This record gives sequence, structure tokens and C-alpha cells, in this order.
Amino acid sequence: MTAGASLNIERRPVGEQVTDHIRRLILSGELPPGSRLVGKHLAEELGISRTPVREALHRLAQENLVVRRDTGGFEVRPLSAKEVEEVVGVRAALESYAMELAAQRISPQVLQSLRRNVEDYAQALKQKKTLRLVKLNTAFHETVYEAAGSRVLRGQINDLAEILHRFRVALLSEPEVAARSLKDHRRLLEALSKGDSRTAGRICREHVLAGGEWIVARLHEQQQGEG
Repeated sequence: MTAGASLNIERRPVGEQVTDHIRRLILSGELPPGSRLVGKHLAEELGISRTPVREALHRLAQENLVVRRDTGGFEVRPLSAKEVEEVVGVRAALESYAMELAAQRISPQVLQSLRRNVEDYAQALKQKKTLRLVKLNTAFHETVYEAAGSRVLRGQINDLAEILHRFRVALLSEPEVAARSLKDHRRLLEALSKGDSRTAGRICREHVLAGGEWIVARLHEQQQGEG
């Protein structure tokens, strides 16, 4: 490329930008499960026509992030207790295995990265920065997946990425649960540092199952309240 040359980059379609915007709101928890999504209102808020909003909602429905309402329109797809239980069971098996592999293969550099992550998490917990907690929590687990060194395992976990993110937002929005997560991560870090794969796997499984039980309990409470 010659000096002074410019790239002719086309702007992304508005529909794609709206899709990304609404997806971020859902995954960040700003639009919680059950939130009603009215095309007209969204279009007015964003200052655009309703056509790209409709396109975005249909795309998000294909991604299973939103569902059609019986009375018309869309809503952020609620999480069901059954779905949580199924996903948590699969996640517990996959992540505990990843933790066992990581304990056998982790490098000093990766351990140091995890230590920084845990300290940053502790600081974010004091500051009550939920989105920061979610980001750091995800990074901790992602680092372990990489350390495990299994492409097949990583692919299986990636298939659950969207719903796992929604779980983390729900869990870490609760201070008590967020604090327990910090305690568990410190225990995991200690086991990883010692190369103790059995203990690391056990702690990880307990960590995942406890979080799932908390979400299921909250969902049952909501259902009883609605009843």
C-alpha cells in the first residue's frame, strides 16, 4: 500500500449495528430475561426507522436470545429452571475436566496472569462493578480453557458461551454470590499452582453446581411470585 492511500471501507448495514446493540444490552443484563422489546419504541430511542429494528429482532430470535410473545412483539428469552439444570450439568463436567487438564499443563506465566485476574476481581468486588466482575470472571475461565490445551474441549464449551455469559451476569449481580466466586477462584488458583488436578477438578465442579443451584432457586421464586 502506497503512502497516503486510503481504504474504501463500507459502513455496516444499520440492521447489523442494531443487532449488535441489542445483543450487548441482553448479554450485559441491561435487558434482563422477560424484558419486552417493542419495535416502535426501540426505533424511536435509536432515532432510526422500524425496518432495521425488525431485522435485528428476527436475527436475535434466530440466535435464541429473544422469542415472540403470544400477544405480539418480542421479549428477551427467559431462562427456565430445566434449561439451567441441563446446562449446568454439562458445564460442570466440561469445566472440571478442563481444570484437571490445566493443573497438569499450566505454565508459570499463565499462573501469574490468573493471580492478577483474582486481585483485579477483588478490587472490582469492593467497587461493586458488576460488568467488570463478569468480564474478569469470564477471563479467568477462558484462561483455564486455553491452559487445558484441548481444542475439542474448548469447542464444546464455546457452544455454551452465550448462555454461560447470561448465567454469570445473573450470578455476579448478587454481591454474596460474587464474593463466593472470588473465594472459589482463589482455591482453584492454589490447586492449579500445586498441580493438584483432582482437587482443582472437584472445586470447579462444586463451584459450577453451586452457581446453578442459586439460579434455579431464584427462578422457582420468580415463578411462585408470578403464580
